[in-house]
Amino acid sequence: MLFWIRKKTIALFFLLPRLPTPPTLQEIKMAQKIANGFGELGPLEEYHYSFVQDGKLTLVGRKFVAQPTHNWGHRVAFAGTSVLTFDKGSQSWERHDFSELISEENVDETLFVRDDKLHLLVYTNFGAIEFKKLFRWENNTFVELKLTAPARKSLDEQHRTEFIAANGVTSKGETVLLVGEDGIQLYTLSVDGSSAHIAEPVSISREDKFLNGKPVLAEALGNQVLVSYGVHGCGFRWESSRFFVFNLDTKSVRAIEVKMDFSELPKYCFTGPKTSTVNPATNSWIVAAGSIQQGMTGSAHYGAVWALKNVFDESAEPTWVELPHTVDEGEHILDGLDLYTVTKDAVSKIQLDNV
Repeated sequence: MLFWIRKKTIALFFLLPRLPTPPTLQEIKMAQKIANGFGELGPLEEYHYSFVQDGKLTLVGRKFVAQPTHNWGHRVAFAGTSVLTFDKGSQSWERHDFSELISEENVDETLFVRDDKLHLLVYTNFGAIEFKKLFRWENNTFVELKLTAPARKSLDEQHRTEFIAANGVTSKGETVLLVGEDGIQLYTLSVDGSSAHIAEPVSISREDKFLNGKPVLAEALGNQVLVSYGVHGCGFRWESSRFFVFNLDTKSVRAIEVKMDFSELPKYCFTGPKTSTVNPATNSWIVAAGSIQQGMTGSAHYGAVWALKNVFDESAEPTWVELPHTVDEGEHILDGLDLYTVTKDAVSKIQLDNV
């Protein structure tokens, strides 16, 4: 009798509807190693900027430079470091060292790619908005361009100026430069041969929507600029649900709020994702890799990949979607839908879903 009950119970179990299988680690797509890393190129800086330029994965070393007048210090390339390039076709590395570009204490830099060439812009770091010099990476060295720019704007001597450059260029072929100062100031930079020009700025004012934030990431698409920012509170925190889109033609700003539960948003903390791009097929904004807070002051790697859909479309609700991919720690570079992770030991690659 007991045997019959057990057989019936087993039979009923197999007739019950199956619940959906939760996602497992096996379903998450991981990057695959395609080549050795840059560890054999000799002693290098610990920190790097990372880009795709001239069709190559490119790392630029960052050297610590003290700023004793301002009781500060930062890691910069203009002090003279190395440019490391990885040819995706031959899967080979090259190293090119360069000398100090500028020796002043009170300067900082932003690096960006336009016309498939790496550029380095140097500006005053404390007490002013002032553009100093612009360099372009040519024939394995930095070449200075002739730069014209707005006149110096004096600020409080303790005010720290930090520019970022938007990825991509506008419909007019301009690079957008952003800085947090009485709101957010947007400058456009154009290049013609060996000359460059920075136009007078336009503003997203302090009173415009939401919070008084500092830009950390930006994307130029046509006549629009997506601005992602962070705010100071208990430390510095990237905003995962609030953004601005600035129209360069109308000089108008649209505030965007992602109306999703906090549990459905990306978990990047501090300054947000390390790398980003716009998918040209869908205009979704793709971001990858960063950190999450651990304990009161610590952090841990967060290798998730997310896409913000409809962010450039005024008629649709913006929505975050987590992609089934993850990446390990390292330098991260998005080249279209190819996401590379670069370390001393390996170059790894994963192709992202078209979202």
